[in-house]
Amino acid sequence: MELNLPVLSQLSSCKNLLIAGMGGGFDIYCGLPIYFELAKRGQTVHLANFSFSEIASLRGGIRLSPGLVGVVADQPDFAPYFPEKHLSKWFKEQRNSDVTIWSFQKSGVRPLLKNYHILIDHLSIDGILLIDGGVDSLMQGDEIEMGSAVEDATSLFVANELTEIPIRLLSTVALGAERDISYNQVFENIATLTQSGGFLGACALAPQMESYQAFERAVLFAQEQFLQDPSVIGSSLISAVRGEFGNYHLTEKTKGSRLWISPLMTLYWFFDLPRVAKLNKFLTRLKDTDTFMDGLHQLMAFSKGARSRETAEIPW
Repeated sequence: MELNLPVLSQLSSCKNLLIAGMGGGFDIYCGLPIYFELAKRGQTVHLANFSFSEIASLRGGIRLSPGLVGVVADQPDFAPYFPEKHLSKWFKEQRNSDVTIWSFQKSGVRPLLKNYHILIDHLSIDGILLIDGGVDSLMQGDEIEMGSAVEDATSLFVANELTEIPIRLLSTVALGAERDISYNQVFENIATLTQSGGFLGACALAPQMESYQAFERAVLFAQEQFLQDPSVIGSSLISAVRGEFGNYHLTEKTKGSRLWISPLMTLYWFFDLPRVAKLNKFLTRLKDTDTFMDGLHQLMAFSKGARSRETAEIPW
């Protein structure tokens, strides 16, 4: 059983595709089912992540710049939160495969743009698929609740600047896993993108898919590593694909909070990245940011002056 990618023709046209987690953490894991589907077809696909780990101080790996390192399975560094290393280690131990997870230092857009250019030149990248575990990458800036949009917006800004790359797409998955999001406005944003030609289709994960099964094994492997904090997004996605519903908790981390696991979480939504960027009302404010805090301050300043738009409520 295969994952029926609606953007397969665009992705297949790339000789060296980069799948990049745009919000950090386990976002790159959310791209694994797509990675496995394309790799099964013999396509060259590379993996990268906007990392939450202290990339600049890492020893070992493949260092391309102070803020960009290729994390490998035998990375000598120890960190309590290091999903990139755990993923490379899983590939090595469980699939006997040497896979480098390219990791960007968490920063503002100016350093990140420089590091993307370095990686693009190093790997001869001709296509980028940004992956968002959740949907805060679709926030336009005038929603009532926006989630944690800064990391995603930083990656979105940078990828939108890479006009030399002919294929630039964005995909979200695990819709509903984030609590501080106005979901009626998410659907309105998708409708607006559809009107502009920016929505490119959707497809669903199913437990029978080999590509999904590999993703599940990778997430569970990483979450079992010493001191690794489990992923709310990854755990929620696994729960949804397994057929759980409602306030179900796969890990102890979320117990005490209220989850809403549903079949909507299993869907990949695909978008034309430049069209998503065009609708984002605060993206241009990130232009001169050097640090993550710069971006956070810009978003907070924008939010203070922005008026939240009114949207029809979901009628259930």
